[in-house]
Amino acid sequence: MKYLKMLGLAAVAAMALMAFGAGTASATKLCTDSACTTVYAAGTEIKSELVAGTSAALTSGGSTIATCTSSGVAGTTSNKEGATVSGNISSLTWGGCSQTTHTVANGSLEIAWTSGSNGTVTGKNSQVTVQIFGVSCTYGTGEGTHLGSITGGTSPILKITTTVAKTAGGFLCPSTAGWDAEYVLTSPHALYVGK
Repeated sequence: MKYLKMLGLAAVAAMALMAFGAGTASATKLCTDSACTTVYAAGTEIKSELVAGTSAALTSGGSTIATCTSSGVAGTTSNKEGATVSGNISSLTWGGCSQTTHTVANGSLEIAWTSGSNGTVTGKNSQVTVQIFGVSCTYGTGEGTHLGSITGGTSPILKITTTVAKTAGGFLCPSTAGWDAEYVLTSPHALYVGK
């Protein structure tokens, strides 16, 4: 009986250590340099725009249903580090679009470190309406949609390749749509994802 109690205590202690280790090992932070010697504080404004000469595209069934030649995303981080670095989107803009496009809800973004100076990006609660086939179709990121990846550096790139679900619109609106876009961060001038 004493032996079983000791085994039980040892198992609980091991699980506690593993949980503590997993929590600290998976921390994410946004840094000014690849060695992560300086970490951006909570409240850092991050701005991005489409890579010059590219378009944001909405696709369905292998066909492009809408494109925009300009787009911008801006927001402010709400934490310095954690399992993810997150923040609300303050501005999500579209221009030069083949179909009327406007943002209904800005939502938020989360960045989680993956490897090197790179991370994965998740969008939450953003909604954008696009006129397709003469009707308004709204697509969103819901409670969490993996958007793509961010490659850290002096000109960080956010590459979005994802599928978004229809949140409003009639039967002419596809139930899901592919969203592909490539953004370059314009502020801060350098950003590295670290742990």
